[in-house]
Amino acid sequence: MGTPSDQGPSKELKNRATPIKEGIAVRNAGIVLLNDYISILFKRLNLIKDSYFVSIEAQKKAVQYLQFVVTGLTQTEEIYLPLNKVLCGLPFTDNVPDTIEISEPDRFLIQGLLEAAISHWSVIGNSSVDGFRGNWLVRDGILTDLEERWELTVDKRAYDILINKSPFAFSIIKYPWMNKPLHVIWPY
Repeated sequence: MGTPSDQGPSKELKNRATPIKEGIAVRNAGIVLLNDYISILFKRLNLIKDSYFVSIEAQKKAVQYLQFVVTGLTQTEEIYLPLNKVLCGLPFTDNVPDTIEISEPDRFLIQGLLEAAISHWSVIGNSSVDGFRGNWLVRDGILTDLEERWELTVDKRAYDILINKSPFAFSIIKYPWMNKPLHVIWPY
């Protein structure tokens, strides 16, 4: 029988969060624009109750639901989901299925959410849902784990000047189920 040091890292060490200082590339940084809508969506999908996820399964589904909001796809490899995991309060080490089944009523709900977001942003009000996804939600960024917060830096695009006309609050995001806030840097 080996000593504890022979058996690899202790459970305590494995569970301790190690800040990721160099950052992780993400492809869906624009989801932060929908900060005001995310908890409402989760509630309507019956994933949360009293401001917390009803189960770990619901929390994992939420990760894929967010990706569906961004892309309209029901299959996304887990490697593309680190920002979703942060927004859902899920550790990177927790596995999430690559696919999700979304019912027609849930698709309709998400379509309505996106249409509502577009209509509230008057300067882009004529955008289609796919146009909104492609121009604003599918965005490159760098996600960095700092001691007291997460930090997301969104890559700049020429039309980002429209961000200053955005009705959305997204500079600091902190849901009750997150262990630390996400600070968003979106240069425009």
